[in-house]
Amino acid sequence: MVRLIILHNMRIASSEVFEAEELLEKVSSWSKEEIEELPGLYREKAREYRSDYTQQGD
Repeated sequence: MVRLIILHNMRIASSEVFEAEELLEKVSSWSKEEIEELPGLYREKAREYRSDYTQQGD
């Protein structure tokens, strides 16, 4: 039973990582103009994630 729960949690974590990677790729493809159109908090987070994502590619 414990093993099943651990495997289930790993599956969730794996799918969350996959979703996060997809979102980062999407944000990194946005133009500066598209980011500027976002509300303040989203704009700052998009810039932050975009910066982190491009630095990881180095």
